[in-house]
Amino acid sequence: MISKPGTANNYEQLGKQLHNSSDFKSRLLHAGEHRYRLFYMDSMIDPKIVQDHIIQPLLQQPGVPVGEAVTILNYAETDWLPEAAKAIIEGKSVLQREGDATLYLLDTPLNKERSINIPVNERALRGSNEALIENLQTNVYMLRQMMATSDLAVKSYTLGKRTNTTVSILYMDSLVNKDVLREFEKRIQQIELDYVEAPGFVRELIQDKQFAMFPRFLVTERPDRVRSYLMDGKIAIITEGSPDCLILPVTFWAFFQSPDDYQLGWMFGSAVRLLRIFCFLIAISLPGAYVALVTFDPRMLPFEIALTLQSSLQYIAMSPLLEAVFMLLTLEILREASIRLPNPIGQTLGVVGGIVIGTIVVQSNLISNMMVIVIAVTGISSFIIPTYEMSGAARYLTYPFIVLSALFGLIGLVLAYMLLITHLSRLHTMGIPYFISSVGPRRSWDTVFRAPIRLLKQRKNSKSDLG
Repeated sequence: MISKPGTANNYEQLGKQLHNSSDFKSRLLHAGEHRYRLFYMDSMIDPKIVQDHIIQPLLQQPGVPVGEAVTILNYAETDWLPEAAKAIIEGKSVLQREGDATLYLLDTPLNKERSINIPVNERALRGSNEALIENLQTNVYMLRQMMATSDLAVKSYTLGKRTNTTVSILYMDSLVNKDVLREFEKRIQQIELDYVEAPGFVRELIQDKQFAMFPRFLVTERPDRVRSYLMDGKIAIITEGSPDCLILPVTFWAFFQSPDDYQLGWMFGSAVRLLRIFCFLIAISLPGAYVALVTFDPRMLPFEIALTLQSSLQYIAMSPLLEAVFMLLTLEILREASIRLPNPIGQTLGVVGGIVIGTIVVQSNLISNMMVIVIAVTGISSFIIPTYEMSGAARYLTYPFIVLSALFGLIGLVLAYMLLITHLSRLHTMGIPYFISSVGPRRSWDTVFRAPIRLLKQRKNSKSDLG
């Protein structure tokens, strides 16, 4: 729809396109012999910018062309009303001179942003204590400030036909894997949805369409971690309205790394990283191993421990399989309830719920003492994994391990591990192998172990050499 020279007609048409929203306003200005009309949404603009950079210059210089009078550098011209309506929604003011069909789109956004906070979900003993926030421009500013190099490229996309969600990708142009970048841009340009809420939508829409229980995008709120991965040739995805940043492509081992690893020395960092991997194995297989041993193979245990287990299980009403599933589900319920409740109540619920339920189920002979210990160690082990997505994958992997162990004993446990390794070996992200390419004498330097900094001279950004 083309703009008309009469401002009243355009006001009516813009109002229709904006569904006559209450915050859509129009203001008439008289500057000498000329009349101007300003269209805007008063909930989206900064009135001080409008007054200082549009109204006052026009009143002080009547007759001067709009482009020369206003002191806003970021402006555009159009005669297409839908484009003007879109600009108003984005926080711009639209100016029109009476008798002229040209519409001037003037950037007057209202910046309401909270101060930069400390990381909530990724705490670290050493290093930066800044976290990303919901404002995309602030996040890009923080990263550009941390990486003062022209090699850092930023590209923005608008996703969602109705939400117009802004998504920006950042990468080091000389380091990024060009094949991965092309594939990523191809996928993100193919997204056609009305509503895109980032970053969960973006992650699901661009990831490989194959069944996988493991996360293939690393989510972080720490700008120092984003910088580290950018320097490794990865791609960072930041979306408007979210403090989370997606990193891709990453391998399985990236989910066991923490910024602390590089601040506390390579030996300590390697020890802690190995501990996390060990705890991951405990989290997925300890209940299954317990079920296999007490159900099929108690002779594999030392005699004294076997007697202790026998006395513990003597009066228990449920089978070990049901015991394990019941306690794991109870743990999940307590975990979810403590997350959703306000912080002080959530902590109280976790302590009281765990003690009360644990005591009652043992005293009523529903669950054995040993099973309570096994589930407690399993739960604590899953908490050590530094990323929530991998911790969740470990929790849900526990169930197939228990079922296979209950069916086939220790052979079932071995079978579960073989299926797990096969599944991991088949996964890939944007054409990059997810697991197997990281295993090897040289490639495991900064994956399973934390290598000394002086040995990290070769960057891993090719298809066959990953970290």
